[in-house]
Amino acid sequence: MTDRSTAATAQPGSAKTLGTVVETVRRIMRADTASVAAFSLAEHTITWKALSGFRGREGEREIVLPLRGLAAEHAASADELLILEGVGVSDELPASEFPLHSAEGVRTVALAPLLTRGERLGALLVGFRSAHEFTAEERRTLEGLAEMAALALDNARLLETVSTAKRIWEQTFDAIPDGIIVHNAEMRLTRANAAAAEMLGCESPAEAIGLECGAAFARLFGVRAAAFHMTNRMGAASSFEIQAEDGRRHLVAVAPLDAVEGGAGWSVITWSDVTQLSEMQEQLSRSRRLVTVGQLAAGVAHEINNPLAAITMCAEATMRNIRSEPSLAAAALERNWNFYLEEIVRQALRCKLITRGLLDLARQRRARREPCDLNALVTHTVKLFEHSAAARGDGGRAEFELELDDAVGETATDESLVRQIVDNLLTNALDALGARGGRVTVSTAALGERVRVEVADTGSGVAPEMLARIFDPFFTTKEAGKGSGLGLAVATTHAEALGGALTVESKLGAGSRFRLWLPRRAPETRDEP
Repeated sequence: MTDRSTAATAQPGSAKTLGTVVETVRRIMRADTASVAAFSLAEHTITWKALSGFRGREGEREIVLPLRGLAAEHAASADELLILEGVGVSDELPASEFPLHSAEGVRTVALAPLLTRGERLGALLVGFRSAHEFTAEERRTLEGLAEMAALALDNARLLETVSTAKRIWEQTFDAIPDGIIVHNAEMRLTRANAAAAEMLGCESPAEAIGLECGAAFARLFGVRAAAFHMTNRMGAASSFEIQAEDGRRHLVAVAPLDAVEGGAGWSVITWSDVTQLSEMQEQLSRSRRLVTVGQLAAGVAHEINNPLAAITMCAEATMRNIRSEPSLAAAALERNWNFYLEEIVRQALRCKLITRGLLDLARQRRARREPCDLNALVTHTVKLFEHSAAARGDGGRAEFELELDDAVGETATDESLVRQIVDNLLTNALDALGARGGRVTVSTAALGERVRVEVADTGSGVAPEMLARIFDPFFTTKEAGKGSGLGLAVATTHAEALGGALTVESKLGAGSRFRLWLPRRAPETRDEP
């Protein structure tokens, strides 16, 4: 009659209804058996939806049997009432094509097609174990009963369609990785998906039902975020970004459900974690700024370095001339000319360092991959800084500690770039200690597929509002004249060239931790010349 994919799969409620229908049909028709079946000519199957009077088959559901033979297929495709006499005993109606009825000794079967809205859903069958002549009234009665059975079967199919759609919707709703909640006009949750329930700390979505929306926001994003965003009930669609107390960022969208019965005030709220996306956007923005700086540096560095070289040369020549003439030397000492000339040289050299830093930002150098003993590199660099601090008379204010992980071993990376980064981080750490001194701890660690070089200090730390900009070019927390703001920007560029990253953690008044992350890779193989 119809393909099985479109036939109803009876649920307990609809199966009970169909069972009542066939019981009623059997009683009204005074038949020995009554049944409702759906046929699939494509798959050559017959599915029995409900049975009555079949001894040993009572209570069984969804009996699927093969549809065999011309007679059975003809019965399955009948468009009007069909009377089959001699079932299981005549050559035209062999028992193999009607196994269920033949096993019950049924010899006469009346088959009424179940039609609704022009669609063939199945058939209503009544059977008699002896020969039976159907009167015109019985035919009309059976056709009327078939209309009732068709309605019941159609309702069962529609119920299954709705139930299936509901299950699919619920599974889809819970499979969405973003959090989704729905609240009513009283600002209480009426629905939550699995992701939202987990973030709310509930064992199941049902446990979240009834929770006050402000309390839910406080659980999700913190009390301050809830107090700010839940003060006014948003009646229009809106979206905003929230940074939770744990530092993660979420994009929140609110959409009113105006069609909900009961009036306005219902909304669906969704949120997604955009922390990684925000970090990528910030990194992209920083890269764009670095490109702009690099283009500027490439255009003006050469023009600036030439005048600086001339200024330096002239200042140094003037100092030599002054020192060679006793009268001039005396006048220079009296008027402090030596200090002014030395300051000109110092500032010119400082300008050259700045332009070199700009060129370092502009260079797109490909990092080498050669064997590098990170522990040895770190140890050597720290010793150089200890000697340098002692030579300047600062050895007493800075205490260096080494914590090396032997599991780091040899890593394929660019040693010169790593050394520049560590030099820069140690310089910043010493500057952060200031006059009061403190401790600088340098450590290495092997962590899965990455290695980490960490430089931690007990210095002044960085304020939270400045921490987000600490890797930007020309941004510095040092006093005027003591930093160009290019050191960390160059270090970040080098770290990215190495396939790694540079991260920072800092607390104002408690020091900072800079971490250089590098991939653990095998050295490149080079062809012999």
